[in-house]
Amino acid sequence: MTEYEVPGPGASPDEIERVVVSLRRAAGTDPDRYLPELGHGLLRLGSLIATEPGRMDEAVDVLEEAAAVYRRLPEEHLHLAGLGIALQRKALALGFGFGERHEEARETAREAVEVWRRLVARGVEGSRAELAGALLVLGGRLADTGHHHEALDRITEAVEIRRLLVDRTDGTGRTELASALQELGVKLGEMGRQGEALVHLRLALSVYREAAGEAGGRTVGDPGGHAVAAFAVGRMLMGLGRTAEARPYFAEAAALHAETGAREPAAVAFFDHVFARHGYRVTYKGGILAWEKIRGAPETATAPETATGPDTATGPDTMGHPDASARPDPAARPGAPVRPGAAGWASERPGTPDHDETADRADTASAARTGPTPRTAPAASVEDGPAPAGPTGRAAPGPPGPAAFERIDHLNAHGLALAHSGRPELAVEPLTEALALARAAAAGSGLAGSLSLARTLHNLGLAQAWSGRRAEALEAVDEAVHLYRRRLGAAPGTVRPLLADSADSLGSRLAGLGRHRDALAPATEAVALFRQLAHADPDAYRGELARVLNNLSIRLCDADRHIEALAATEESLELHRDLHRDDPEAHLPGLAHALTNLALRRARLGRHEAVAAPTAEAVHLLWQPARPRPGDDVTGLAESLAWLGWYLRRNGHPDAARDAERTARRLRRRAPKPGR
Repeated sequence: MTEYEVPGPGASPDEIERVVVSLRRAAGTDPDRYLPELGHGLLRLGSLIATEPGRMDEAVDVLEEAAAVYRRLPEEHLHLAGLGIALQRKALALGFGFGERHEEARETAREAVEVWRRLVARGVEGSRAELAGALLVLGGRLADTGHHHEALDRITEAVEIRRLLVDRTDGTGRTELASALQELGVKLGEMGRQGEALVHLRLALSVYREAAGEAGGRTVGDPGGHAVAAFAVGRMLMGLGRTAEARPYFAEAAALHAETGAREPAAVAFFDHVFARHGYRVTYKGGILAWEKIRGAPETATAPETATGPDTATGPDTMGHPDASARPDPAARPGAPVRPGAAGWASERPGTPDHDETADRADTASAARTGPTPRTAPAASVEDGPAPAGPTGRAAPGPPGPAAFERIDHLNAHGLALAHSGRPELAVEPLTEALALARAAAAGSGLAGSLSLARTLHNLGLAQAWSGRRAEALEAVDEAVHLYRRRLGAAPGTVRPLLADSADSLGSRLAGLGRHRDALAPATEAVALFRQLAHADPDAYRGELARVLNNLSIRLCDADRHIEALAATEESLELHRDLHRDDPEAHLPGLAHALTNLALRRARLGRHEAVAAPTAEAVHLLWQPARPRPGDDVTGLAESLAWLGWYLRRNGHPDAARDAERTARRLRRRAPKPGR
């Protein structure tokens, strides 16, 4: 090995540092030759010393130097990847090592995400997985600085990417998905949304179990993550007072602790640290007990080995995670929390595939679900607790009577009827009046008032958007989304579909103002929520999941993330195929749109030979007897087919082009005249 060759795996930090010193001198005289190797050496050195106690500050400096070197290099894929890794590891090191540099850590993590987004847009192999990891780091850094909702958005986006990367044949990528789901569960728990958190933590645990079971044991995958996931579920159940349910999860974590320790003794210290941070320890018999149950008692105590901790736990469960996206507070006491880091369909209307827009049909379906309730808004949930006390200790005014909610419902219904009849500008007035009444009602009616207000804001946002008042529409829908998020924990069954619709609409509103990157987070959130709903009730929500996946693909395409857009479109298409098999006539428009969207995505990626087949399948469907009804919005479909006809003709497919253009002309003749 020469003095300029970075040692391979197993080398000590001192060995690598000696080579780095030589490379610094050599790069000063011949940067073109030695800068790439210097960047690599600095990256290796910084990553290694970050694992050594007390050297985190050195690691940050070395990783910053590595990033500076990669910025000087030509913007090739390999060098961009080096920059992304350096920034991501620097963000991690800052999160672990410096309480006063959280803002710097957050911005470093944000830059790392943008680097990986560029690589994904270029189709670089492996970059989507790296993007997911960078998003998880960014989520931890955002949480460190109090940006909890944005942190949730980034972690949710990472989960969706991990989900798309799982190989359906051999299961590759499942442990990475489980890790991301675990991060999501932790974040939700930190925000006080324990019910949702428990769902995601249990899902992470089931993925870990599946991976371990198929391998015939736990010698593959991530046993550390598996153990911590089991412990997190047990902890959260304990916090909810469900002690009996918690015991098997603690037993599973204890068994994994013993099994992993037998193979890798060094891992035991990590487990013990995680358990201790939450007030638990492993006994000599291999069980997990709370410190409160052990304190003052001998090791031979006869308490059940998988007994869980104190039943008085309050507040969100903030289980730590081996991903190490955030650092435990060394001053925290044992037991203190450790925070980790109906089948509507939307058309695409491209002048070219670069400018897809969500059709109004999706928002119409949303308005139907979030519109007025029969006679009154839902009664306040018992989970809301008693009416809040006023400043003098007296109870606040009671909730408004049925008449107030009936008036709000009437105004909502009137406004929606005007909007759907093609007069959205007239709809704004009654919906604005409804909003004033809903704000007053929300002040003293708990869940009922909050949902009535959120519904009205959502409907007003639709009317404003349809009448061209885009900025006002964004403000209304954004407020609706935040209201729903705050109430999701109180009544998840009621609120989740409403939040999903409003999040999808928020993505459309942001995209309409040209804020395509900002639109990704709510669009991704809508997909995640509808995925949960479709898992619980496929018949009711598969179509909605297909719709919002399609909308997410549009948002991704608008943000120049075409590989991910294609993956979302492919998943949407599979759902549409299932729906069409169940009810061909009702779901023909959705399947036809999904096929044309797939063709558009492939065209955008330059996959010329793969465009003709889905286009031809869509054309074949549209000439079947069960064709779209006059009430269907076929304008976007016609425009997509017309563009595909031009594209196919240009790329040597004249027959397919002729069929697509003929079908587009036929659809245009049948399309209704624009009403708004």
